[in-house]
Amino acid sequence: MGKYTLMASQRRKFSEAEKLNILESAERLGVTAVLREHRLSYSVFARWKGQYRKNGSEPSIQTMGARTRSELRQTLEENVRLKRIIADQVIELERKEEELRKYRGR
Repeated sequence: MGKYTLMASQRRKFSEAEKLNILESAERLGVTAVLREHRLSYSVFARWKGQYRKNGSEPSIQTMGARTRSELRQTLEENVRLKRIIADQVIELERKEEELRKYRGR
């Protein structure tokens, strides 16, 4: 009985901002590392995450909006660049195949 009383008296209170910060840190740095740093159990973390999801205020959606748009733009630009590289390689391969056909035709 004393053990449980001691644990209850050591319970920490986190503000909503602190909870959001911990949830966001977990997305960036990994859940395990953040839980160890803040000495939290996974069940507490999951409960917080569920509460924010239920309320429609998932931290990843709210706080990552601008960063996500920037990352999306960068990804799209990279996609275009890679498509150009592939297209150049296809053209080069077709040119070499044509040369090879001409060479074999002699």
